[in-house]
Parts: sequence; C-alpha cells; structure tokens
Amino acid sequence: MKITDKKKQTILEKRNQGLSYNQIAKETKVSRSSVIKIVKDHAVQDLPIEARVLKHCPNPRIVMIYFGDDKTNFSKCVVRTDLNYPVGKSVQVKRVETSQEPLYRLA
Repeated sequence: MKITDKKKQTILEKRNQGLSYNQIAKETKVSRSSVIKIVKDHAVQDLPIEARVLKHCPNPRIVMIYFGDDKTNFSKCVVRTDLNYPVGKSVQVKRVETSQEPLYRLA
C-alpha cells in the first residue's frame, strides 16, 4: 500500500511534536519501520528549533523545555552545567534521536 503525501506530512508533524516512532505508527496505522524511513528521508536539514526553559531538574545537566506557548508540550534538554538557564529563557535546540522519550540538546 502506498503512503500518501498527506499521511507523510502528518507523520512528520507528529514527529516534530515529539511523539515516538511507536506512537506515530499506532496513530497513523503505518508500520514503525515505514515511519522511521519517512522521518529519516525527510530529515535533510538538522535545523535548530526555538524553545524556552520551563524548569530545572535535580540533574544539573537537564532542564525541561517547551515549544511555543504550549507549556504542556515539554521535553528534556541536555545543557552545559557552567551556564545559566533562567526559566523562560529562549534557547535553540536540536532533537537527539532516542528510542524512548523525546530528548533535545542545545544547538
């Protein structure tokens, strides 16, 4: 079965929202391997994403970040311990490919 361009766009949007490959596969009814291939094929540029610091974690190398104005859409971000990251500060991040949960690093 051929995957339509509309479905591919939906998969890419869900991935950008931070959903895992498994979650996307379940929601779109496309196999996990096809989801991975679509995401990898369209990851031509690894452009930074703007995010804001939501809160600090007990681990000094991790802060919680959110995207846009939606504080419910948050993820972990690996940061340098010697720099200051006040709550609300704008940071540029890139996604780290992990199999479990969405994880970002500073760009």
